[in-house]
Amino acid sequence: MPQQKSFGKKAGIIVPLALVLSAIFWFGGSAINLAQGARLGLVGLVFVAMLYALLLAIPKPKAGEKSFFQNIKFKIPVVLVLSVIIWYAAGAFGFPIWWQIEFVTFALVGMFFFIILDLRPMQPETSTGSWVRRLIGTYAIASLLFITITAQLPQFNPAVEIEKLNKPPIKLSGLAGPEVIQAGREVFENNKCFNCHKVFWEGNSDRGPNLGTKQVGLFSEEYLKEQILDPRLGQSPGFEDPKSKRAMPTYYGDDLSDDELDALVAYLKTLRDPTHVPVEGKLGDQWTWWDDPDIIAQGQKVYQGQEPATEGLNCSVCHGKDGIPMMTGALDFRNPENPDTTKIPGDHDPRVLKNWPDALWYKRVTRGVPGTPMAAWGTIFPHLYLWKAVVYERTFHDPLEKRTEKTPIPPIPTKEEIESWKDQGLFLDPLL
Repeated sequence: MPQQKSFGKKAGIIVPLALVLSAIFWFGGSAINLAQGARLGLVGLVFVAMLYALLLAIPKPKAGEKSFFQNIKFKIPVVLVLSVIIWYAAGAFGFPIWWQIEFVTFALVGMFFFIILDLRPMQPETSTGSWVRRLIGTYAIASLLFITITAQLPQFNPAVEIEKLNKPPIKLSGLAGPEVIQAGREVFENNKCFNCHKVFWEGNSDRGPNLGTKQVGLFSEEYLKEQILDPRLGQSPGFEDPKSKRAMPTYYGDDLSDDELDALVAYLKTLRDPTHVPVEGKLGDQWTWWDDPDIIAQGQKVYQGQEPATEGLNCSVCHGKDGIPMMTGALDFRNPENPDTTKIPGDHDPRVLKNWPDALWYKRVTRGVPGTPMAAWGTIFPHLYLWKAVVYERTFHDPLEKRTEKTPIPPIPTKEEIESWKDQGLFLDPLL
């Protein structure tokens, strides 16, 4: 008989081969514009196959009965590690939490199955009826476990779905602002928009942008309607890959009445955050407007009075086109150590300019400084462009090309935090 190779020699062949295959799939996939998720999946399959091959290469002990401890001492740690990997990998790929639970459950069920297979043999079958009873009993136990576990998951209720289908279309006639927003929220839910989009902390899918942290409420009604009715016209930054381009349905123009569309837009217009700049990109590769060169360039146009949507606004008249103040008292954005204004009684932030939080930038540009030429621009111009202006203003003391790292992605605000914005009056719009 040929001499068996040692585990070390087998591993010396398996591991390099897996690494070579992983490199081919990763870089080859990139060359043919394969999505990053697909490349990660291929590499993951290679490593799973490598792990399986290494397990098979482990020298087999002499055949013999295993004790229960010997049966579980290897299986449980391995499956627990795999479960953790599966959980975080599924989360990284944007799977809903119920899918993550299901994937991990499959791994645990597999572990119990193999533990049972390796148990010591039971007493010999003495009759046909004996093994039939055991077979039926095993099936019954498995079925009971399956039914009990799945009953805890969200259930599809045909009656609820039929009720939604038979519900009369929304009519906005006679409805006030808050009622229209609530009606729009119902349109959002009934059309399963949460299946692809989160709204701040709500939802469990990242297939599309988080409409809360992206702050779609800053955009115009016309833009929002265009994105709903013809989503192929433009993609949200970070979602330009072919799969994302095809993800948004194009039938809402036929499915939604004019009133439903207006209500939906009214709801989307409430999705804003007065404490942070908008966040762009797909989960795992996100950035804030502070680090977005396109937004900074658009902000420069606003700052210099060249943006048609903010005609009459020209920050450079006072603060200077090159950052050199043209008017006494105007904040010099070039000096990162400049303090906050002291001209508003009871409203002074001790932090210097380089440490200003997003909320302070937003507050100063939207509410202004009473008694000075710094007007409350938020009562005059769209806040979308005011955010862009302050993003550009920061570059006078913190140029984009000199930054060594990106601004951290802010945490997603909680329901309580969002309610506090309204209680504190951080929005200038009374409906928010």
